[in-house]
Amino acid sequence: MCTLGIDVSKNKIDLCLLTAGPGGKKKHKVLTNEPAVAHKVIDWLNAQRCVPESVTVVLEATGIYHENLAYGLHEAGVSVCMANPCRVREFAHGMDILNKNDAVDAFVLACYGELKPPAVWVPPSPEVRKLRALLRQRDALREDVQRTVNRLEKANSTSTPQEVIRSLERTKSWLNEELARIEKLITDHTDNDPGLKADLDLLKSIKGVKDQ
Repeated sequence: MCTLGIDVSKNKIDLCLLTAGPGGKKKHKVLTNEPAVAHKVIDWLNAQRCVPESVTVVLEATGIYHENLAYGLHEAGVSVCMANPCRVREFAHGMDILNKNDAVDAFVLACYGELKPPAVWVPPSPEVRKLRALLRQRDALREDVQRTVNRLEKANSTSTPQEVIRSLERTKSWLNEELARIEKLITDHTDNDPGLKADLDLLKSIKGVKDQ
């Protein structure tokens, strides 16, 4: 069995592979964090004579930059574990590892996977992933609408040229139309999936929970 710690950032990922426990030999690799990065990780593991099905990957569930990697590795048969960042930091302090850089973080994650293995990650269904993406887009559009409304209010309170005001009005109109379209997609998506609809209906039945 092999344990691979991966420190993920926006532009790159740092790998640390342990094949004989924390005290054994370790191998490092840095790869560009791109949509197909999981395939490159698999190629590198094969080059190290580690069959993907025998590898446990440990990474931190922070932000969104790990998503393509995690899904790609899972689809390739790798066991992926999402570690709690706070527990990983406590673990590092317990190992008296005070220096912090991406390579060290990857090593700590690999050791954590060896000594305190977290549960294997079960990815959400494609339907849930689609819903999350739609909700993120909806929230972003809501923020864009509010920013445009604020700018329009300021423009109407100052000597802003009418050309700029009309541009802001057109922008607000388009954003509201797009927001309505995304909200309809969300409604259609949940209505067409019995599981999602049941979960949503359950949430709505809880006092204080409304459509967001």
